[in-house]
Amino acid sequence: MSILHILNIRVRTKTPPVPKAITDIQAHHGHNRNDCFSWMENIDNPATFGIIYPSGKQVLSQNRFLQRIVQREMKRRLQTRRQLPPLTTVAHGYEYFSTTSAYGMVYLRKPLGKGRDPPEEVLLHAGFLKAMNMSIRKILMSPDHSIFAYNTEREGMEYGELHFKDLNYRRDIGRCIQFRVGQQQDSLLHSYQCPTASTQRTTQEEDVLVFEEPDDSVFVDITSTKDMKFVTINSNSLSSSEVRVIDATLNVTQQNKPLLRLIKPRVPQLEYYVDHHDSTFYILTNAQKATNFKLVKAPDESVEHSEWEDVITMNPTEKIEDVDIFQPFQNNIVIYGRRDGLPIILCHDLSTKLTHQVDLPGRFCVVSPGTNLEFNTDTFRFSVSSPFAHESTYEYDVEKRKLNPVRVASIQGKYTTRFDKSKYTCTQIHVKSHDNQDIPVTLIHSKDYEKNSKNPVLMRSYGAYGVSTDPDFKIEHLPLLERGWVIALAHVRGGSELGRPWYEQGKLKHKMNSFRDFIAVAEHLVKTKVTSPDHLAAIGTSAGGLLVGSVLHMRPDLFRALVLRVPFVDPLSAMLNPDLPLTQVEYPEWGNPTKDKEAYECIQAYSPYENIKALSNATSLPAVFVTGGLKDQRVAYWQPLKFVAGLRHSLKESKDVLLKMDLDRGHFGGGSEQDARLSEAAEQVAFLISHVQK
Repeated sequence: MSILHILNIRVRTKTPPVPKAITDIQAHHGHNRNDCFSWMENIDNPATFGIIYPSGKQVLSQNRFLQRIVQREMKRRLQTRRQLPPLTTVAHGYEYFSTTSAYGMVYLRKPLGKGRDPPEEVLLHAGFLKAMNMSIRKILMSPDHSIFAYNTEREGMEYGELHFKDLNYRRDIGRCIQFRVGQQQDSLLHSYQCPTASTQRTTQEEDVLVFEEPDDSVFVDITSTKDMKFVTINSNSLSSSEVRVIDATLNVTQQNKPLLRLIKPRVPQLEYYVDHHDSTFYILTNAQKATNFKLVKAPDESVEHSEWEDVITMNPTEKIEDVDIFQPFQNNIVIYGRRDGLPIILCHDLSTKLTHQVDLPGRFCVVSPGTNLEFNTDTFRFSVSSPFAHESTYEYDVEKRKLNPVRVASIQGKYTTRFDKSKYTCTQIHVKSHDNQDIPVTLIHSKDYEKNSKNPVLMRSYGAYGVSTDPDFKIEHLPLLERGWVIALAHVRGGSELGRPWYEQGKLKHKMNSFRDFIAVAEHLVKTKVTSPDHLAAIGTSAGGLLVGSVLHMRPDLFRALVLRVPFVDPLSAMLNPDLPLTQVEYPEWGNPTKDKEAYECIQAYSPYENIKALSNATSLPAVFVTGGLKDQRVAYWQPLKFVAGLRHSLKESKDVLLKMDLDRGHFGGGSEQDARLSEAAEQVAFLISHVQK
């Protein structure tokens, strides 16, 4: 018996519970909808918890030996041969960095110009948070670097507390709930107010309400311009922007409420984001049909739309994703964007008006702006990750046009377990969709793979909110690649790989394009003998889980195994309930089925939960592994719970429908511990291997 067969031995488990279906007829726009598992939305119902509690045990009892092997393989790949130097950030006369300890993260700084080995100052040792089931969400420094702030959150929850530490006097000076500082959230996780908060007060009754947003579909957040001259209050929805600025030097008291300056009133489908440099506002916007955004400028004294002057425009196959501005002496603007779906970094000189492109270390990669706090500099940092390398940090000298590696971490392993990236490659193909649109597909695979219809393939995609499916580093891909798998990243419409129009063609009434694109890619992989339905799998998270869940009822014959992680599989119930967190905010993405019949019928047509009955007559069905989190505030626990209940109730054979409901998990995971994340990934990888590689 081969080692692969040994690893695929499965432990028999008890038959999972099949919840009772209770008729619940709901009428909308002339349609009668029977939501027979709506009772699961009541967490206080004992029957609901009776379904949730045993769900995790079923998965853990299967493929346990294979899970352990996969987890060990991934952990070895994360080990480094030597301790990497800390990644430092220089600002305000200090060098900031963090290190890890056996008890948690330690945040430190040391002064510059104090000799070769100046003393380190501990800003925060986060080890004490672990005992309280808490972690650090974000750290901040005051403009004069005298106050250190850190935002904590409990596992799974998306709100917490903001703490302050006076570094001059080495003492904690206050604590307040996060949403009472910067922006205030309501019960729907909707940020809508901007009060100021003095850390010297013991209560917050004296806070000055600077701004309140009346529109429930709009989020409010606060930032500052790079030159620290203005505080910006940003009111953003999924399809519009409105920005107000405040003089950052103003001393705010109840007697001195700050004057808000509106850059441009909100206009549907118009987005803009504001920074400041040398008496000039720089505005990133999609105004005047700049669908992939452009950078404009306006003088301090006149920011009216008519005064906006183009600085940087993009070609049709290019888009701007982010912009960074540096000190007037250097006159540099750094543009992070995409060209033909691949990342680019451009450097624009405001004096000469010349632009040059940075040579990146790889073609198929993901680029993220660094923490470039220093304003007066001609160098900047960014990070790069790729399918075969951990995230690495680079520094670019604009004047010398030289790229220098700051910290590069290779994939490690011991002796024969070393990962040899020279054996693998990335390629890109294009697939015709149902409407003759070319869909880009990034393939990650061994250099010597053959088109023999026997390659196990894992398809991934997201396809919503304009979020791109990037070829980034995922540790869970390595065990699959080393077992001969091909990873296929389908860049379906709904993402922004090819710019804003690509996103617009995969939302609202055009949402069906996302699913049809994904299916077209799967069909192409089968047709060209890259794989076959018996060797094809897919994985999707959140809105990507909606994508994979919809494909299940549209083309169940195409796949052997599907993994849906915290999936948005009951979008109709969610969007029909405006009292749920984020529902009103997301109307521009999915539509409002309560008021709009077309939106209702569109969501109903692709919703995985609504279309379970379509599977009852299917001749072949893939194995399905669904995960959820009881603390998930974005995709409520009852979405995956109802979906799996529907599958088990409707299918004659549901032994390969698995559910893992984590009692401590939020939308982004169940904790910060590496072993917990690896264990979760190993479960999913073992599930895929056991069903596809028999």
